[in-house]
Amino acid sequence: MSQRLRVAIIEDNATARATIRSHLIVLGNLEVSSFSTGTELKNALKKQNFELLIFDFHLGQRRNGVEWVQVLRQSEFIQPSTGVVFLTADRLPQTIGQIIDTHPDLLLLKPYTINALHRGIKHYLEYRKYASTALRYMDEGKIGAAISTLDKRSKEKLPPRVATDLEKLRARLLLQKGQYADALAIYESTLAQSNKVLWAQWGKLKCHYQTGNWSACHASLDDMLETLLTRDKAFEWLACLSFEQAAYEKAEYFLDHIQDSDLSLPATRLKTMTYQKQNRIVESIDLLQKKREYNRSTKERFDEFTFELAEFYLSIAQESPYNHREESLSQARKLMGVAARSQSDLQMQQRHDYLLAYSYVMEDQLGKARDVVNREHMNVFQRSSANTLIVAARVASSLGDEKRAIHMLELARGKSELGEMPAEQQTLQSRMLNAEKDTGLADKRAEHFNEQGQQLFVKKQHIDALGAFYHALQLTPDEPAYQLNMLQTLLICGEHSYRAMTLERLVTGLLSQPLSVNNQRRYAQLLQQYPQLSEAVSADGAQSGASESG
Repeated sequence: MSQRLRVAIIEDNATARATIRSHLIVLGNLEVSSFSTGTELKNALKKQNFELLIFDFHLGQRRNGVEWVQVLRQSEFIQPSTGVVFLTADRLPQTIGQIIDTHPDLLLLKPYTINALHRGIKHYLEYRKYASTALRYMDEGKIGAAISTLDKRSKEKLPPRVATDLEKLRARLLLQKGQYADALAIYESTLAQSNKVLWAQWGKLKCHYQTGNWSACHASLDDMLETLLTRDKAFEWLACLSFEQAAYEKAEYFLDHIQDSDLSLPATRLKTMTYQKQNRIVESIDLLQKKREYNRSTKERFDEFTFELAEFYLSIAQESPYNHREESLSQARKLMGVAARSQSDLQMQQRHDYLLAYSYVMEDQLGKARDVVNREHMNVFQRSSANTLIVAARVASSLGDEKRAIHMLELARGKSELGEMPAEQQTLQSRMLNAEKDTGLADKRAEHFNEQGQQLFVKKQHIDALGAFYHALQLTPDEPAYQLNMLQTLLICGEHSYRAMTLERLVTGLLSQPLSVNNQRRYAQLLQQYPQLSEAVSADGAQSGASESG
């Protein structure tokens, strides 16, 4: 007899919960549990797993279903194989767009028929049967084995809808494994049959983003601006691209197209950072205060924006002279207290305590900071958020524990890569970069990424090598050896740019400083071997001339 599938219904309306449950029970071989809030589900997940979650989008005065899926995935309360179904009567494009971004296995719009629910769940169960081995490998972290299993399945004669779902899963895993060309081929093949398939549109965009092909990103995003379902997310992506290029006014322009009330937490954070980069501190605080007020009736969201405002005040204190920090630190501590009040959630308590410890660090009260860090729950990081880990790294570095600080940053980087939202990845990467520089770890971290890039280069994993060299140059932009490594890799790939870095910019950096004999030789060899480099030098003639005359 096959194993019973554990299903959780998360619906704030008791009648609706009971109705969905009664419809599912008749399907047989399902063990069905019901919850009125995401918090109840989270508590249950501490004791058992569910193979399928059925969420209503609106959950009363609480986080919505999409927010709960994101929280539970990032804090690893649910396994990679866990299926997600959404039910909603809300047909607004923004709502449907948010739901689709979570890669649901099924979306049903209310009012739906019993037959529609039965058909949808039966299809999911059929898909899960075909995907079972791959799903088990996913939970074990064996992504390569999961892909191999799906490769074999794709050669079998499958029901058409199952074949589509398995291909969608295979593309997502290829993207996760860094096999971007293979993933892109699936997305483009799907779009060739229908250019309206949203999961394929976003997948194609992510492939271009991960390979640093930002011109292709812009082309995809221009198309998405025309569709209500994808419009807000497209503006968010465009803002991220502009932010990394230090085009902060342009990033603000794109974010201004999204109503303040519709800005997600990561998008709000990105907008406050664009203000901060332009020295418009008051506007950052006003936006965060406004978002707190919008969400005063939604406790979890209110607390998140309160923590965000507390962190912003800490960032103001950190950039202020030692004797001008008191007011900002006082405001931050008040807000931390409000956000953590009556919180039984261990992750929220840990976030509060690391922020408190960091506030002590900024007052040079290292003994107090050490006392806070030594509390038992401060050393359990499996479910900690990337933001908490970045603050923990700052605290560890200030307390002289460099090894621990680097470990926290590595954990944070791993968590940041799980995020589905572009603004979340962008803001976390920016915060990590600032932390690495502020803690004096920039040179050591850059050396680590450069060595990583060299190893990948030797293995001919050139796209991944570019990513590592790019991180090294973000930390130490004027290191000729790193510039040459990235330049050589770009030329081998036949690319003109990677993310915000272009051939012209690399040439400018190299020719604006004295080079060692070995670096001069490397550069001369590249110049001779690759004609496109000569073109980049010609485009950058003014800088080259200045360097030669010097």
